Amino acid sequence: MQAKIKVRDQKILLVDDLDYNRQLLRHNLTALFSHNDLKYRSFSYFQAHNASSALLTFSQQSPDLVFLDIELPDGSGIDLLKRFKQQKPDCFVVMVSGVSTLENVKASIAAGAASFIVKPFSADKIMAVLRQFERFYDKQHKTSL
Repeated sequence: MQAKIKVRDQKILLVDDLDYNRQLLRHNLTALFSHNDLKYRSFSYFQAHNASSALLTFSQQSPDLVFLDIELPDGSGIDLLKRFKQQKPDCFVVMVSGVSTLENVKASIAAGAASFIVKPFSADKIMAVLRQFERFYDKQHKTSL
């Protein structure tokens, strides 16, 4: 019988200028956690509607997983991504955008994004990202033991 290791709740930061998009993403995440065979099911959610509030929340909460819109009213999500990765290099950042140009995707990956989801997002795309996050988190957690 394998012993379960008590792992603290992971923290998720949702950054989008539209409240509707943040709520939709949160509801999708909650449904996926409760209906799928995911290892990690306990998360704390934080939200930000612009770059300045995202920076403040990121600094205060140090999230493990971030869903980040590229176009924010007061700045670029790609610039924000760079700042997040400077503060916490092991943060798993997923860019979410309705503008899926090759340039945006390349710039996001170059800046350290772990994945890129195009709006409107589907549960399958989010699930794929959550599985990717689990593998990433397990790898990070094992190397830090």
